[in-house]
Amino acid sequence: MKAAIIIKILCYFKLGGMHMPLNQDDNKKDTLANTAFISEKIKQRPINRKKLLRRTIITISLAVVFGVVACFTFLLLQPVFTDTLYPEKEPEKVSFPAESASDELTPEEMYADDNEIAATEAQYLEATQKDQIDQAIASYTFGSEDYSKMMSSLKGVATEGSRSIVKITAISSDTNWFSPSFESSGTASGLIVADSGSNLLVLAFYEALKDAETIGITFCDNAKAEAQVNLVDTITDLCILSIKKSDLSAETREKILVATLGSSNSNSIAGLPVIAIGSPVGVQGSIAYGIVTSEKTTLDLPDSTYKLITTDIYGSKQGSGVLINLLGQVVGIIDMDKEPVDLSNNICAIGITELKALMEDLSNSKSRAYLGVHGTTVPQEIQTLQNVPSGAYITMAELGSPAMKAGIQSGDIITAIGDMDITSYEQLTNKLAQLSPDDVISITVMRQAVSDYIEMNLEATLTESTHD
Repeated sequence: MKAAIIIKILCYFKLGGMHMPLNQDDNKKDTLANTAFISEKIKQRPINRKKLLRRTIITISLAVVFGVVACFTFLLLQPVFTDTLYPEKEPEKVSFPAESASDELTPEEMYADDNEIAATEAQYLEATQKDQIDQAIASYTFGSEDYSKMMSSLKGVATEGSRSIVKITAISSDTNWFSPSFESSGTASGLIVADSGSNLLVLAFYEALKDAETIGITFCDNAKAEAQVNLVDTITDLCILSIKKSDLSAETREKILVATLGSSNSNSIAGLPVIAIGSPVGVQGSIAYGIVTSEKTTLDLPDSTYKLITTDIYGSKQGSGVLINLLGQVVGIIDMDKEPVDLSNNICAIGITELKALMEDLSNSKSRAYLGVHGTTVPQEIQTLQNVPSGAYITMAELGSPAMKAGIQSGDIITAIGDMDITSYEQLTNKLAQLSPDDVISITVMRQAVSDYIEMNLEATLTESTHD
């Protein structure tokens, strides 16, 4: 027993004085006692509010910067992606077919047809039956009901034609030092002249639109859309407006109608009935009836042979719209600024026949060449009696025009453009319509000298008569 105790004591000292507990409970107590000196209490780190606020502001700022950069990147690249993935179809080329014989019959043709019909009917009708018909017609009295039917029929033509008419509203914002910003607007009538596939094209006068910031279009069913100016002709002040068909509902596209163009030149339309639609009396949607009093007057405009149609329809100085015949075909574009001095607010219009080439160029965004001459055709009798050369007689050259710079004067007769002979003023204007701005052309003119005409060769650089 004593030996065992001695052995334990020796082991204790041998292990450096470490106390070896004799049982498990003693072991735990000794372990806790030996590690008590390393126990500590963990405290939560204090919040640095300034640092937290600074980090929050930095995070928000970076988020805003990222959002702005992303928005600008999207705005810049979205059209590129859209055009690449969903390319818009190129507008179809617009053309107006050449005129055929007029649908309106001349008085001679009407008499001839009446005689042929009478002769044919006479072959099938006995004398007694013909007498009965003649007596019935002679005894018939036209009353108010017949007049009402006739006017209803005319209104039907006007209503159908009005499907091609739009109301154009020009809106602009003006600001001055003494009053706040305000909107001013003006209205006029326009004509739907073509469908290019992706766009509707509207013919209108530019004067009322030149200061507009926004151009609004109202169709016959009161649907609205925005339009952009396609091209403007500075000679006539006419322009083409473009409207995206995708902005219109299917119902509106069904209701509107591209205008049918008639003739203002083939055969004489003087004395024939016409209907003024659009805003001929200055009120949108107004209608007026009358007859053509004249269509032979040529407007004194440079590089053109536009004809003026006058009527007996009383209108307004602010009137606009079109003239249509009884078939609903457009024969003239109302332009009250061209009204002769001796007329008093009678509706006047530019003949549609001579405008077709201009409308085609404006619709296809084709810039027109400008020479700047006024003129007429030398009549055949003058050529014979006074020994005057045939050609385009120049009455005036516009100030600062290519014609004036080239040396063309009043009284000159243009006989050739390049290799093409010119025998009339119409040929000259047609040739200019085939040329382009910046073309350099050689012009042969005959100028009167003391005893005879002498030939001169001039050179002109054409400019533009159109702009965006």
